[in-house]
Amino acid sequence: MVDALEARLGYTFANKALLREALNREGGARAWQRLEFLGDRVLGLVVGEWLFERFPGADEGELSRRLTAMVRESTLAKVGDELGLAGHLRLASGEVPTPSVIADGVEALLGAVWRDGGLEQVRLLVRRELEHMLDAKDEKDAKTRVQEWLQRYGLGLPTYAVVAEDGPDHDKWFKVKVSCVHGEAEGEGKTKQVAGLAAAERLMEILEARDE
Repeated sequence: MVDALEARLGYTFANKALLREALNREGGARAWQRLEFLGDRVLGLVVGEWLFERFPGADEGELSRRLTAMVRESTLAKVGDELGLAGHLRLASGEVPTPSVIADGVEALLGAVWRDGGLEQVRLLVRRELEHMLDAKDEKDAKTRVQEWLQRYGLGLPTYAVVAEDGPDHDKWFKVKVSCVHGEAEGEGKTKQVAGLAAAERLMEILEARDE
């Protein structure tokens, strides 16, 4: 089964155990979390380097916004869907392949590639899979878009609240809920900021649907 995933990735693992660890979320398996941690950092480095090269005239703010758009959960979940990753993940009992799970899987996969083949292999993979995102219009983050949508209709500001928190200090996990008069949504992430942005992204989808 991993052969099909390797073919789609365009990369063959020398150490197949690393790939299996990245995909295995069953029971007490925790190796994927370490690989996800690594993959998250490597992804930020590779995309940051790419943006720095591609947009020499961009200031720090623009580069940061572009970076956020390219590494956020919804983007990684789309990459995972294109890779057919859900069909390769070994999920824990009761777990379903949500966008958050798929995005985590992509990061774990990148961590495994880095461990197996080094930075250049991750760079090639990321640039191939995210090429279509590179020249995307520089967007405001989801929190800003939610706020502007509500203000446009005179509906006041949204409220954010941490509804769950888990994990040791070095590996925290947060769930944040955002609420407004037209609905609410939740998001998850390794920081409150990431979780809040994920929640805002989902609420924005609800609000935009009202405009259709």
